[in-house]
Amino acid sequence: MKRWLQITPILAAMAGAAVPGGAILWAPHSSAAASETVAGAAVKTQEILRQPVASDVVELEYGAGQNAVFVAAPDWKDEAGSRVLRLNPETLATEAEIALPSKGFGVALDSGAGRLYLTQPFNGAIAVVDANRNALETRIPLVDKANLENLYRERGASPKQLAYAAEQLKKYKIVEDYPYRLRELAVDRHNGRLFVPGLGFGIDSVLFVVDTKAQKLEKTIPGFGFNAVGIALDEKNNRVFVSNMQGQLIVVDTQKLEVIGKYEIEADQLLNLVYDPGTNRLFGVDQGIDRDQVRNVQLGVEYKRRSAGDRLFALDPDTGKTLAEVPAGPDPISLRLDAGRKRLYVTNRGGVRVDEGKGTLGVYDANTYALLQTIDLPPHPNSLTLGENGDILYVTVKNDGNGKKAGKQESVVRIDLR
Repeated sequence: MKRWLQITPILAAMAGAAVPGGAILWAPHSSAAASETVAGAAVKTQEILRQPVASDVVELEYGAGQNAVFVAAPDWKDEAGSRVLRLNPETLATEAEIALPSKGFGVALDSGAGRLYLTQPFNGAIAVVDANRNALETRIPLVDKANLENLYRERGASPKQLAYAAEQLKKYKIVEDYPYRLRELAVDRHNGRLFVPGLGFGIDSVLFVVDTKAQKLEKTIPGFGFNAVGIALDEKNNRVFVSNMQGQLIVVDTQKLEVIGKYEIEADQLLNLVYDPGTNRLFGVDQGIDRDQVRNVQLGVEYKRRSAGDRLFALDPDTGKTLAEVPAGPDPISLRLDAGRKRLYVTNRGGVRVDEGKGTLGVYDANTYALLQTIDLPPHPNSLTLGENGDILYVTVKNDGNGKKAGKQESVVRIDLR
């Protein structure tokens, strides 16, 4: 059983044959299935490009209108050093650095409007970047700080919950803080809204709704349970899906801003989600990390686990029923659907707080869920985005303990899928 750990930022790079700009032409080991169930060659690994870019990298997005890859690069030693990197999509060379007032994490891009949105997870706000001018446009506050122990009393916490909370607050020397952490976000271009799960810090999670035209908080929707983390958008049918870490999938009408469905699912904690509008399927990864104590205290009941973890799930978003469940690699983090090639790409962290990370990228047949190929991407592959026409896959790779001690930089990988 894996114990819960907050993964702190770590540094990453990989030695190899130098090419102009400091990038690396890298040939990782790859194992492929003997036969593929969908037409298309396996990912060629002979010339994967890897570029060290910053002391820490998290999520990234490709902008067709900007012809650039944008990467969140928080600075955990000096918050004022946090920034967004604008990378050349061919060479991964840094073309611009955009300063942020505090650490950025989740990234969502409205390429047509030229706006990049980043969650500021520990500061209760969204940073808005002008992706055309490479400049911070504004900051949208979503929540104020609060005295957490007083907040828990106001929310009706039981004596057991208050005692546990007081112990934790004393341990980490916290009195006032933001009651919600911000991780992922989804931009709804059709309705002009941004949806941001607020992961409750000892309280039920919420969904923040931001008016992207007015650039202000429009509504806070309650009732998202323990640790709302995953989010995916069905723009055509005006739905947004949110997963939490108590085995629930919650569906919100993106026009009425109301919860229209809440389903008990077989995955305990879907960390990240992706929606396939062509087949009306919802994909997610379940790490299976042990959060039993904190979850049970917050819920006030003993939660009974439903899945073994390290799994890739496909769900019917209309009912929450499982369509398929297959093994992922160790500690799956994120996933991306390549609808044109009928592929699912899954990053597997390959260890939590270990000296030597053994992370991989899993390539799945999106129709049959068969694992077609496993590509070594050590130490810890993290987030993914697809380039123009879906021909290029970009991946952030974080460092392990050894890389952190050595002061190496974390990197971005470019994989040509053609």
